[in-house]
Amino acid sequence: MGDFLSRLIAAAPSAGMAAVFLLAWIDPAYLGPAYVKNLMLVMLFEFIVMHSTIMCGVIIAQSDSSRGLRVLLLLGMTAFYALFVLAFAYAFQSWWPLWVFAYLFVCRFMYVLASSGDVERRFAAAAAVWGVSALAYLGGAFFTVLVPLPRLGITPEVVAAMDLSRNMSGAWIDKPWIVLAFGAIYFAVQAAAQYRFALTSSIVPGRRRAN
Repeated sequence: MGDFLSRLIAAAPSAGMAAVFLLAWIDPAYLGPAYVKNLMLVMLFEFIVMHSTIMCGVIIAQSDSSRGLRVLLLLGMTAFYALFVLAFAYAFQSWWPLWVFAYLFVCRFMYVLASSGDVERRFAAAAAVWGVSALAYLGGAFFTVLVPLPRLGITPEVVAAMDLSRNMSGAWIDKPWIVLAFGAIYFAVQAAAQYRFALTSSIVPGRRRAN
């Protein structure tokens, strides 16, 4: 039961994000057109977060360093990447991009904090989840663009209410429901990977989890 609970805690933030994207796709009125539009930018923020995963994962895995030092290093790395998000916040004249960025970091690293074991096992977890996430991001982006997907709740009226910029173009703008499908698929796969690798004895050769 302890292992099961740890895995659930590790995967919960990403699973919650997948549920939000799915809800916005099925029933956009529940969140409102403005929030559905913001979810489109969440996938751009996730691309930034994904780039930072390995560096921050290595920092967290350094058991030889004090917890305080690791927290400071992680905060410094987070602040560096947050500079990119500040540009979005300034452009939108809103603080919401920073809150979204912070939550995506929780999604990304909760599994590392919930995992157990030495540096080797934690680094293996970080590398495994990063690999799955990268494949899911690239694969999901291509899949949702190339494969016809249903609108579900994203009607022409909802698209009009989202007030997408006329200066922008592309598949995400023309068919915003594919971004919601992309987010639901991507975060669901990431949650599954985090659940799978939260306790990493199975991916480290020669290791067996103690009973």
